[in-house]
Amino acid sequence: MSKLTDRRLIRRQLGFSYVLPEREIDVVAKGARKGASRLSGISEPLSSAVLTIAAGKRTSFVTQAQPLTSFRGLRTDFERLSCGLALVELYAAVLPVDEPFPEAYELLTRSLRHLGKHAKPVVALVWAEVQLLMISGFMPQFERCVATDQQIAEANPFISPRAGGYVCESAAVTYTDRFRTRAEVLYGLARLPEFDDPPAHMKFVDEALADLLPFWQNITETQLPANETVTSDIQKPA
Repeated sequence: MSKLTDRRLIRRQLGFSYVLPEREIDVVAKGARKGASRLSGISEPLSSAVLTIAAGKRTSFVTQAQPLTSFRGLRTDFERLSCGLALVELYAAVLPVDEPFPEAYELLTRSLRHLGKHAKPVVALVWAEVQLLMISGFMPQFERCVATDQQIAEANPFISPRAGGYVCESAAVTYTDRFRTRAEVLYGLARLPEFDDPPAHMKFVDEALADLLPFWQNITETQLPANETVTSDIQKPA
């Protein structure tokens, strides 16, 4: 067996999937569910640790672990935790498995820290999702029509995940997945990449999060239950 030591971020407990600074792999942490196990703490979802992994022919095993952070801020309330799980779900669905991408790990770690301390977790989540769209190369075109390059002219424009962003009235008819949103939402989403950190406020942030979900579903071509739950929860009347 070969051994590898590096930083990991635990995505889920069952199956022990780890998001690495270089890539995502699946490993097994034997006995991690036992309370007295030295691996029990680091095997919790949304924990970061330095792990030593012994790679076998078919299965890799955790042999040593040094906790780094459990992102305690995410565990202070249900909304923050839900947002953190939703973000990690997107990373797992979008990033290529077992391929180097160290910048993504650093961005994910920074995004989770923002989610744990931002006064408005949904604002931090929308910012983090846009940053992931940028770094993964899937950022939609929100300010100009993808078909005609026209600037937004409607108060309630169409957007289409299949088209890749905003579509003007004349071009929208060909996209059956089109739906309307606010122009202010698209302006806000288009400007988020300019921010190195999440802004303190964002107009219509709940609508922005809901608008992003169909794009993620189109990109990943898979179910995103954590994101669907977060989006549904924020749309419920207080």
